[in-house]
Amino acid sequence: MSIIGTLEKRMALGPMDDSWYYPGGFLYGGGVGGPKTKAGSAVSELNAMKLSIVWCCIKILSEDTASLPLHLYRRLEGGGKERATEHPLYGFLHNEPNPEMTAMSFRETFASHLLSWGNAYAEKEFGRGMVGRDRIVALWPIAPNRVTVFRDDKKQIKYRITIPKGFGPVELPKRQILHAPGLSFDGLVGYSPIAAAREAIGLGMALEEFGALYFGNGTHPSAVVTHEHVLKDPKAMREALVEVYGGLGNAHRLMLLEDGMDIKNIGIPPEDSQFIETRRLQNIDIGTRVYRLPPQMYGEYDKASTYASAEQFAIDYVTKTLRSWLVRLEQSYNMNLLSPEERGEYFFEHLVDGLLRGDIKSRYEAYAVGRNNGWLNADEIRELENMNPTEDGQGKIYLIPLNMMPATDAGKEKEPSQQESLENKAIYRTRLESAYQRIFIDAANRVLRKETKRLRWGMEKHAENGDFNAFIDEFYQEMPEYIKNQLLPAFMSLADAILGMELELNDLKLNGNKASFERFVSDQVAIYAENHINLSRLELSESLRMGAFKEKMDTWETERAGEIASNQTIRLADKVIDYLKTITGEHLV
Repeated sequence: MSIIGTLEKRMALGPMDDSWYYPGGFLYGGGVGGPKTKAGSAVSELNAMKLSIVWCCIKILSEDTASLPLHLYRRLEGGGKERATEHPLYGFLHNEPNPEMTAMSFRETFASHLLSWGNAYAEKEFGRGMVGRDRIVALWPIAPNRVTVFRDDKKQIKYRITIPKGFGPVELPKRQILHAPGLSFDGLVGYSPIAAAREAIGLGMALEEFGALYFGNGTHPSAVVTHEHVLKDPKAMREALVEVYGGLGNAHRLMLLEDGMDIKNIGIPPEDSQFIETRRLQNIDIGTRVYRLPPQMYGEYDKASTYASAEQFAIDYVTKTLRSWLVRLEQSYNMNLLSPEERGEYFFEHLVDGLLRGDIKSRYEAYAVGRNNGWLNADEIRELENMNPTEDGQGKIYLIPLNMMPATDAGKEKEPSQQESLENKAIYRTRLESAYQRIFIDAANRVLRKETKRLRWGMEKHAENGDFNAFIDEFYQEMPEYIKNQLLPAFMSLADAILGMELELNDLKLNGNKASFERFVSDQVAIYAENHINLSRLELSESLRMGAFKEKMDTWETERAGEIASNQTIRLADKVIDYLKTITGEHLV
């Protein structure tokens, strides 16, 4: 149970009475105002937001970091990653961290604390998991100025939190706090950017106040009215002048003076004191030197850097400004939310692709390069463009440029064409099977990831009640269709390649039996699916009997995909050749 649960719910309190969440300023000079600067303005993390440039910088960075997609990934054997949507932590920072806040709201609050105070804190609320272990069930933000970090007598990190009157301070161990520190000299507590730039922010506030008073008074309080003689009622005369000519609306009215009176302006006009330019310099001092934002992002277009395209500007902003904050947040999530055992397999990562998107012509040219060179398939491209996968599954197929050769073969005598001899056809077939290994491995890995993930989950859930065998029966009833959907594109693509090799893509030689050929390939996939399930169940039963379930799952994940690819490419090629012989009557390899 969280300390919020033991005290009171936020929804039961008014916004100004919510002293748990409402940030004060006593850690930085006492009170909300904070200590005074040399310019005369009091500055704290709270009232600094009243200065438009500070509000703008914190708003931009906190909104951008919070609006980016944040996913929990699992590292794959041999490289790569996949979204760990089944992990209990996936939804906290992606959907809903607690019952009262959306992920956007929580992450924006968390980032704004980090950008203002140099530290962001949240309490981890724990509950009981399926297997009896404690797991995180909610994250609750804590105002940084209510937190003091220290080490106890055992040198363990603790967090002392000041809470509403009547409860006293609460001390929580490091395990219960999500903490993201900013720039720091000790690596434990970050320094407040507002406190570090207090004098610059104070000067900005003083300039803003000067401008407001200048336009509010209108008559320039530094002007004096003189008269040759002694006035009978100077107070009445002053009030009359202020009433008629004071205020911004009366600033340019014609002033009428009595006989013998004269007015002299002894103040310095704003343009002479470079008032506007000074305000611009203060904006750059805070926005660019403190928060490292490009000037055009907070409205200083006359100071903006020149970029050849919007894409270059986005790249510059992401790499030089946003990236450091994202990495800081990601590593804090990894360290504080994942257990030591999970950190080697899982990690949090923001997706910045949306900010780096080029124009449509540049994107499509880049997609064409990846598609034609075999490291992007159609479904991956469609996902990047926010489109659904192809319905027939053909979008999962990778194209391979078969006219390319290994660099070690460059300069050697060119291989004769595959029509010149049966021996050359055999060589070409071997190369074809080798080229399709990657496609079959990719398809087999998708099957095995689903298979091992569900079996591990089923073992964890049903091992104690003895229902695991029933779970296995039910699970493998659904697997044949899934296996066919994943492997049919790979089978069909290789079969079509062999068909083209033997018959030069001439459908007439099939005697109009193209549909029959496709059914034949589909039947081969069904045969494989049945054999795959029979072998899986046999090995699974043996591993359970030997108490080696985990080891068997590990072996499937690391070795089985390669075995499947090697066996099935050869088997399918043999079956296709046999099938074509029966139809064409030709002597095929």
